[in-house]
Amino acid sequence: AAGVAAASAVEAYERDGVAVVRSVVSPYWLDALRDGCEEAQDEAGPYAQYLARATDPGTFFTDLEMARRLPTFAAFALHGPCAAVAGAATRSDTVRYLYDQLFIKEPGVSLPTPWHQDGGYWRVTGDDLCSVFVPLDPVKRDDCLAFLPGTHRWPLHNPTHFADGTPYRGTSLPELTDADLAREPRRLAFDLEPGDVLVFSARTVHGGRGNWGRALSTRWAGDDVRFWPRPGEGAVPTGDFRLRDGDALARDPAAFPAAWSSAR
Repeated sequence: AAGVAAASAVEAYERDGVAVVRSVVSPYWLDALRDGCEEAQDEAGPYAQYLARATDPGTFFTDLEMARRLPTFAAFALHGPCAAVAGAATRSDTVRYLYDQLFIKEPGVSLPTPWHQDGGYWRVTGDDLCSVFVPLDPVKRDDCLAFLPGTHRWPLHNPTHFADGTPYRGTSLPELTDADLAREPRRLAFDLEPGDVLVFSARTVHGGRGNWGRALSTRWAGDDVRFWPRPGEGAVPTGDFRLRDGDALARDPAAFPAAWSSAR
């Protein structure tokens, strides 16, 4: 993993909660995932949403868990470079795959991405949780997701619905308020090329008005992650698992396969 994510990227991840890793996704995978974007829209899953307003000239499409049903995404999850990036960033010995989420947010979309922490949506808990965001088109800084550096040290907050910004119900988590956001005035965003990835902690607050084109966000669990049957609506990964509160994910390897190990 050291060769996949340089020491400077790991240092940035630990300092800011987000880092860029350059040129790690090969042209082969980029082409496959671009084709996969079309397939995912043609064979949308039960959680797919089109979020753009009717007057927007661009598309805003999102869907969950493509790797469960589409071979291209399953192959990328287990054989692409993202698990190794996650392993380096979290300094884990083993990384398990959680799920993937596709975001197609084209120029002209007026709906902002709400400020949120990914971990608030999840049914797992731990410090070694991260997302690896894979852009499939060039992204200018103004169109990149924006991150609040240092917020990976914050506790989790209640997630919100992307469609209308309303809070999730019954999660037991505190709301993320404007006053919270004002505590960290800095915003980090990046110029990205296809092949680059962003790796960020499940607690790092991010969002903004950027329209980045096509991107796949992959979600990863490192060494200390445990199952958490979060109460309330909309927890992911979806489905029934052979796990109880506090169990290691290795107890259900079919649902949470090991995708990378430092011993390899």
